[in-house]
Amino acid sequence: MKQNKIAIITSGHSPFDERIYWKFGNSLAKNNFFVNIISSTSEIKQNDRSIIVTGFSDKNLNKWNKITKFLEILKSFSPEIIICCEPLTILPSFIFKIFHKRHCKIISDITEWYPENVAFKFSGLKKIISFIILYFLNIILTNLTNALILGEETKKKRYDVITPSKGKIIISYYPVLEFFDTSPPNFNGKYLTLCYAGLVNFDRGIFQLLDIAKIISEKHNKINVKVKILGDFSSKKEEKIFDELLPKYSNIIIEKIARTDYRNISNIISDADICFDLRVRNFIYNNSLPIKIFEYMASGKPFIFSDIKPIRKELGEINCGFLVNPNDQQEIITKIELYISNSNLLYQHGLNGRNIIESSKNWEKESEKLISFLYSLLNSK
Repeated sequence: MKQNKIAIITSGHSPFDERIYWKFGNSLAKNNFFVNIISSTSEIKQNDRSIIVTGFSDKNLNKWNKITKFLEILKSFSPEIIICCEPLTILPSFIFKIFHKRHCKIISDITEWYPENVAFKFSGLKKIISFIILYFLNIILTNLTNALILGEETKKKRYDVITPSKGKIIISYYPVLEFFDTSPPNFNGKYLTLCYAGLVNFDRGIFQLLDIAKIISEKHNKINVKVKILGDFSSKKEEKIFDELLPKYSNIIIEKIARTDYRNISNIISDADICFDLRVRNFIYNNSLPIKIFEYMASGKPFIFSDIKPIRKELGEINCGFLVNPNDQQEIITKIELYISNSNLLYQHGLNGRNIIESSKNWEKESEKLISFLYSLLNSK
């Protein structure tokens, strides 16, 4: 049986990103696609089963040279479908389609708020000008594609407006059940482990978590409180500030673990009792569904998260954790103390989350939508 070639192209993610490699790549390879993951984040050449990983470093390349490099790899691989993970990658894909393979289909996989994720790093007039230029650039580029994959419903409204004629499908961030073992919390009144996993930065509430852990340790001095942090800092500057302030939290145990292989997440957080994300409620965070919440649930962990609409819309009645105002320290402490005083609730919330993932919100079910969508594109004119 013929293997259809599909390229997944990214200018901002590791080729072993969980969505790119362990979800899309893995599922496509299992369904008779020959996959080439092309990334400009690192030099790499790897051939694993039906997945090729082709990486180059763009550190010394300007945008046009990067586009040219992507185009060279696409020409060599000659895919039937290209999945683009950022707007920039659409341009070399479109050039490839026009000049080298007219029937090739281009898909934009939209998981971030663009151009906010770029423009909002600036301030003042530069922020406004960047937003306007990048917004119109995004309109042009996404209209060069054949279809859009969106990670969540909240982003679809924008693209219904700017790309009304393009086919769209929601392929969410649900975890791969194969890689997540359940380990509900086993709090015994002596040791309490609070966990944060993901990109570490101040906007995601890492210091709020440490401050709260310190207070819990002081109020409940018979409990040994540990904060487990799994992930890499978004900047060396923030990591340096974090390390300099650690002596302030001498009454709690702080364990830092670097970003790990996606398959190991549930094993590393197996001792966690409660998992957190106390992100600020700005535009991007207030309108984005956190990926880690599903991984916590898949691991059987109750969560305490910032109260944002995408989570409530996704989960409906929350019976596997608590949603809180990230600025209300007392509210968060009260929820933790509720778990401390009621270990049965802690355990049951963990099981409830796992049951939700097993019954509906898992990648095994979600990938069926992806495969069906891709075959429908292949069979279209």
